[in-house]
Amino acid sequence: MEMVKRGKLHGYMRMYWGKKIMEWTSSPEQDLKIAIYLNDKYELDGRDPNGYSGIAWCMGGVHDRAWKDRSIFGKIRYMNYNGCKSKFDVQTYIEKWLG
Repeated sequence: MEMVKRGKLHGYMRMYWGKKIMEWTSSPEQDLKIAIYLNDKYELDGRDPNGYSGIAWCMGGVHDRAWKDRSIFGKIRYMNYNGCKSKFDVQTYIEKWLG
């Protein structure tokens, strides 16, 4: 809803959702297709090199250092809900955009 209402998703949340797409789909090709669709449809930088760079950062490990191998992610940085909770008040964020 934040993307729809604001045309932009909070940077940390944008990265988090990109990681979640990777968990919820069955292939890197599908991950990329969904991320590009959402970025191009809702983000202010849709169809812009910066938007594609953000997707590559999230899903391809571009500009990021390698981590230990993990299921689904390989060496791409993993993010989870506990990380969100440590960065900001998740419940307030949800209420703001769904309320």
